[in-house]
Amino acid sequence: MANVSDYIKNYGNISFKDKPFCDEDNVAMCMSFYMPLDKVVSPSFDEEPKPFGIACRELFAYRGNKHKPVGLVLVKEISRLLMDMAARKRFSEVKVLACTDNFSKSPAVQFNAGTFLLPNGDIVVLFRGTDDTLVGWKEDVDMLASDSGIPSEKLSVDYLAEVAKRFDGDIIVCGHSKGGYVAQYAVLNSPKEVRDRIKYLYNNDGPGFKNYDYLGSDVYNELLPRYRHFIPQSSFIGMMLMHDDDYTVVKSNGLIGPLQHDLRTWQFKGDKLITCDDVSAVGKVTDLVFHDLIRSLSEEQIDAVETAVGEIFEATGQRGLLDVKENLVEAFKGGLLAARGLDDDTKSVLKETAKSAGKYIKEATQTVRSGEFKTVKERIN
Repeated sequence: MANVSDYIKNYGNISFKDKPFCDEDNVAMCMSFYMPLDKVVSPSFDEEPKPFGIACRELFAYRGNKHKPVGLVLVKEISRLLMDMAARKRFSEVKVLACTDNFSKSPAVQFNAGTFLLPNGDIVVLFRGTDDTLVGWKEDVDMLASDSGIPSEKLSVDYLAEVAKRFDGDIIVCGHSKGGYVAQYAVLNSPKEVRDRIKYLYNNDGPGFKNYDYLGSDVYNELLPRYRHFIPQSSFIGMMLMHDDDYTVVKSNGLIGPLQHDLRTWQFKGDKLITCDDVSAVGKVTDLVFHDLIRSLSEEQIDAVETAVGEIFEATGQRGLLDVKENLVEAFKGGLLAARGLDDDTKSVLKETAKSAGKYIKEATQTVRSGEFKTVKERIN
């Protein structure tokens, strides 16, 4: 079955002037943006936009003219995909600028955005999902646990505002995983004059928010006709927190939810994504588990999870998951010592949380099997 690479090879020589930006381009660009274009493209909006093809070739040279993985789960096929895009008319005509790399350990921040100018005048803003860094994964935990939000939320709003100020034309906002989360956050929290210029908002298997309040807001409902929300059949990441039901289910050849999160597994037929009528039973179980578990967590449990993750990640002494793999003994030893060094109260709370998760998995499985599964709209009405 075809995937995003086949789409690029078979349709990559059709200009955006002849075939407007579509859902499938969103998948291709989100996947390619895991490559660190910030190494060759300035973060400044004042710099001259660089042809996408040239930026890709410069990045390939910067990385030793070899296809190498960007991280443990960000495999070298992403590099190949980027260079395939650079070699095709459709994407080589695009210009890119303002590729950011905001990174901080405390508070945990991994924020990456880029602006892409299409030849038909549309502007595409890409927000990257979680990269290979442990800081990026720590920010994900903060996103799930913190009631005060994460720094990437404000950064996304500010970045989108700057794009709107600098350029005329329609704006297309895209993101995958955490990138989908901040893409949605940025648009929903932008002033009306910015929102009115949004042509499409793409959320590709990004998690929801801390509560369902946004679903009843005028802003959310105003954006619905322009909102494109995609999840795979057994979505895992996309079922976290309080998400909406306004998604399109995409067929994936990944075996389970976490593997289906990989955009390379999303299936194509010709120049279209293959869609399904509904999520799988596994997707429904995951949905219920996250819904019930996160709503049940006490502040003490949330603090314990954040503390444990932060201390264990820091104790590995590594920057990213690939570094952990390459220095496995040292990283495992440091993480294990940190885990053993957690105070007794924290350990007790973590055990209680794990026990609760097991209970919710069992209950959710029984609910789905009995046919009593409720959609988001049914839960909140």
